[in-house]
Amino acid sequence: MSRMPLAHVPVGAKSSSPTTPGSNRDLLITHESDYTSPRREEACAWPLNSDHDLVSPLESTPPSPSVLGSATPKSKHSMAWDDPPRSSAPWHDAEAEEMGDLRRAAPSKDESQRHSIPIATGSMPNPPRPEGDFVDEPGRMDGDEMLYKRFSRPPTYCDSRNDVHRKKHNWLSLSILALSIYSTGLSCLWFVVAIVQPRWGPQISSSGGILPSTASLLCAMFAKTIEISFVTVFVTFIGQVLTRRAFVKKSKGMTLAEMTMRNWVIQPGFLITHSETLPYAGMTLLGVVSLVATIASTFYTTASDALVAPKLKFGGWESKTLSGYVLASYANPPFARESCQTPLRDNDPAGVDTAGRACLEVQYAGQSYRNLMSFMGDWDAINRNGTSATVDISHRPVGTALLYDNTTLTSAWIEVEFSNTAKSFEDHGRIVNNVTLAMPHPSVYDAATNPVNKILQPNDLSGVGEYAIKASVVSPALNVMCVNMSPDELAPLVYTEWPMGKINSNDTLVPGQRIGPLDWEQYVPGLSETEWLNRTLADNIFRWGEQYNRRPPVFQLYPADFNMVTNTTAANDAIYVLAKSASITNYTLWEMRSWVSPLCSTHFNISGTAGAHMQAHCDDPEDKDSYNHVHPEVTFSVPVVDWKNIAEQWRLSMDINGGVQNNNASNARILTQFVLGEPHLNPLLPSMAEALAVYASSTLIIGGHGTPFEHYWRHEKTQLGAPGALDPFRASIRTQEYTSGHVAEWQKVFYLVLFLVVVINTVCLAYFLARSGLVTDFTEPQNLFALAVNSPPSEQLKGSCGGGPVKRDLVVPWRVAYASGANHYFFEEASDRPWRGKYAGQDLLSVDTAYRGRQRSSYGRLSTSGSWMPQAWQAKLSKLR
Repeated sequence: MSRMPLAHVPVGAKSSSPTTPGSNRDLLITHESDYTSPRREEACAWPLNSDHDLVSPLESTPPSPSVLGSATPKSKHSMAWDDPPRSSAPWHDAEAEEMGDLRRAAPSKDESQRHSIPIATGSMPNPPRPEGDFVDEPGRMDGDEMLYKRFSRPPTYCDSRNDVHRKKHNWLSLSILALSIYSTGLSCLWFVVAIVQPRWGPQISSSGGILPSTASLLCAMFAKTIEISFVTVFVTFIGQVLTRRAFVKKSKGMTLAEMTMRNWVIQPGFLITHSETLPYAGMTLLGVVSLVATIASTFYTTASDALVAPKLKFGGWESKTLSGYVLASYANPPFARESCQTPLRDNDPAGVDTAGRACLEVQYAGQSYRNLMSFMGDWDAINRNGTSATVDISHRPVGTALLYDNTTLTSAWIEVEFSNTAKSFEDHGRIVNNVTLAMPHPSVYDAATNPVNKILQPNDLSGVGEYAIKASVVSPALNVMCVNMSPDELAPLVYTEWPMGKINSNDTLVPGQRIGPLDWEQYVPGLSETEWLNRTLADNIFRWGEQYNRRPPVFQLYPADFNMVTNTTAANDAIYVLAKSASITNYTLWEMRSWVSPLCSTHFNISGTAGAHMQAHCDDPEDKDSYNHVHPEVTFSVPVVDWKNIAEQWRLSMDINGGVQNNNASNARILTQFVLGEPHLNPLLPSMAEALAVYASSTLIIGGHGTPFEHYWRHEKTQLGAPGALDPFRASIRTQEYTSGHVAEWQKVFYLVLFLVVVINTVCLAYFLARSGLVTDFTEPQNLFALAVNSPPSEQLKGSCGGGPVKRDLVVPWRVAYASGANHYFFEEASDRPWRGKYAGQDLLSVDTAYRGRQRSSYGRLSTSGSWMPQAWQAKLSKLR
């Protein structure tokens, strides 16, 4: 036996009685297969029974389907429960409602059936069913009865407990205001920090202050709190704006599409999964602001990490005055011996000075051979692949050295105008190989790492820091000049060619070679104001004679091939070496002198990952950090006499004078093969002067350590006690510190994110301060649900109860109405059609037609137990049972 669906009396219809109870009794039975709309007036225009306050189906003629099909205009301001009830008999148990017993509060199903008239049995065709899998719908008539029971009565039982307005002193209002102040203040601070890009210096370092990892964590944590508070504040702002607008009777109300804007900010993926709401709400001012807030909140933590989180970053070049300890004058031999590290200083039987000499000579040997081999390695690569074709000294390989075994020192060729071999040959008629090598000032390293200058070291920056210094200091320089001379031209300088030497000389094992006695130096005239020794054709080249106040050297013999002999007894500022190459018949006489050059600046770079490097940057007229640019009064250099004593110890350690015994030393064999045989440089081989300069560059490092940064000695004593005197010098410095700011140009786009959050936060804070408190946010799900279930049904959302609102449903405007008699709030349509858009001129009836004949619901299948799990799982579970 089939049951017929029941029509019901719509709430708020003009023909309905205020006393109509909220049950399904005395409802008219219809054979119409289509359900009628709750707001169809003709279907409900039944006369009231004078004896009863209820509509009796026996006293009324059942309306025809044609009558049911007509619609009536909606009553906008008159609701059924606004009128006083006609009957004093309550239709529900008020006491039970107060106690929370909803089963007693509403009339029971049995009670409703007692007052209803039995429905005649009959048959009628069922509505069309969907093809495919179909699950029976048990209890469908019970659901229908409940539908009409609930929809046919007003919720007069819903007497609002609280007012919709909360004052400023309410805890919710205060908490929202506090969050708004926090979010606005901190977002402003974040934006200012991103703009200013402060350098945190020692405040964020591994050696003091906050650890870098802790600083990054704190920054990320605060950025997240800004993001969370911003989202909370803005969602509250949206809810307040929409709800307050919905309270105004003459306003346009709010739409479902606008209500979803809060979900954009809370759940940005909502814009993808429910993109149909975007065209309807995104075109409004509030919608645009919500989209902007969504983007800003989504990328705020990323923007903070890119622009605010501290990261290692170079600052700009800044001019500063640095200070370094100075202990002795340049090329001070006693200080060099004392500085050599040896545990035998107090245990050597010959004394402290001898122990220092031995230590220093070993140090010279180690550094010199290392420098020479590194230099030869560079030239070996050039010689093997033949890639070099330059004879310009300024573009040829330079020497390198090590300081403290962890810092590479790179030299530079200076005064290159005197190194043109071809021009010198034209001027002097002989081959003159003249080069000058400048090394960076080694004491710049000590100054840079001295805590007095407050420069963060790589170890202070998690071992990965870096900084660069351009120091305006002098550079130790070494000049080597090699001149090819014939035996006859050298005869005035060789003792065995003197008349006395010929008598006292003896033959050696080398054919044609003679050697003077062991005490031959006593036969050399001593120093006097009138004694300048013999004259040679190279006096003007070497600047010997009375006019130069310099004496030439004297050698014991002519060296054999691949050998060298030295002279350090000349009373001047240089040492001399006489060498013989097997490739030419002439001998080569070379002079070595040293001074501090004002033509350079020392560039020092140190990195926790790449190590430390120092370089002499010279002969650059654009270099504003060069010493002669800072001190323009210094235009030339004076050779340092003390360096000769440094060089004497160096040549002893190298056994440069081994040619006296014809020992055919390896170093002499290598160096003599670099002698120039033509008046130009070999593009594939270094010259002898270049190799000698690199070979002896260790004297510049040892002689320059702990020495002045200026071209003169400003103290009374030539050697000071430890730790020495702090001498200042000018420098340009560029340090790497933990800094807030972007590291790549493209990251500047995140400034917009920080700015938008500040602006929106400020607007929201101003809005909350301007209002007298908060109202109940009916866009929040719990409030929206409570208001919706206690609101009358509406044809405006017809067909959306199953699959949800779509298209036109999303733009129907709604207001929050209030029934003062029942103290009840409910939704009502703000208009019978949308205010604007493509649905503004579309009638509801034309839209409603599209919903007729749709498939039946899957509620019966979904409401069965276990429907929440896959069928395969259900089968396995049944087997286990």
